[in-house]
Order: sequence, then structure tokens, then C-alpha cells
Amino acid sequence: MAFVTFTRPDDAPVSISTVEVLSFAPVPTEGPLMGPLKVGTRIAFKNGKHQDVKELVEAVEKKLNAAG
Repeated sequence: MAFVTFTRPDDAPVSISTVEVLSFAPVPTEGPLMGPLKVGTRIAFKNGKHQDVKELVEAVEKKLNAAG
């Protein structure tokens, strides 16, 4: 199982298991699903939870592909 480290909205590092990632997309910037970031990526997990990270979608995709 591979882990990849990203940056949470509060600048703390967060390590994510690549096998638990269901999908990822730009963070919503308006509406009821918007989070604390205006720019970044929302990573959705198989358990229904999600994590917003400061890295852009392209960087997230690159890191996840390199780890897998």
C-alpha cells in the first residue's frame, strides 16, 4: 500500500493511502459543498469521506500515478 503526502488547508501535511482514493476534482468554490480553499483539489475516498488539499488537480494526479 502506497501513501502520498499532500498539504491540508491549514498547511499541515496529510498522508493518503492511494488504494483508498475513489476520485479527485477541483474543490467546489461555491454552494453547499464548498470548503475552506478557493483553489486546490478535493480527494474523495471509498468510505464516503473527502480531504481538501492545496495541490492542484494536475499535481495530485501526478503524485498518485507515481506512487501507484
